[in-house]
Amino acid sequence: MTATLGLLVFSLIAAPAPRASADESPEKMATEIIVRFERALKDHDMPAIAAVVADDIVVFENGHRNEGWKGFRDNHLAPEMKEPSHPQKTGLIKVSASPQMAWGYTRTEIFSNASRPAQGTHLLWSVYILEPRREGWKIVSLDWSIAKVTKG
Repeated sequence: MTATLGLLVFSLIAAPAPRASADESPEKMATEIIVRFERALKDHDMPAIAAVVADDIVVFENGHRNEGWKGFRDNHLAPEMKEPSHPQKTGLIKVSASPQMAWGYTRTEIFSNASRPAQGTHLLWSVYILEPRREGWKIVSLDWSIAKVTKG
């Protein structure tokens, strides 16, 4: 092995991974991505959403499917973001991760009735699947299930 080739191999092995520093666990990284996505969605911040989703994301919502970032953006996000957002309260329920994959889910209560602002009108469950990619952890699949809250 030549000295140049040996140096190249050593530099590739010794170089830090572009995804995360050694002190950041996969669970911490996945949690950060989910929180960033939820915040960007609430803020209608399309560039911030694009930064955390994979180009090949698959999104499911109540029987419908969007394939890829462009399909998700153009067929779901852009039309939805033309509408005003309602107050909501989101909680991260669970994140589980390994170095190769992570998943997590959130619960969001939406308050869309102006005459009863403290009463939730819809409940949204969001399930995230994430993978480490060259540029960092990305959401590769998202499943949204929303239901109207009925008080009995």
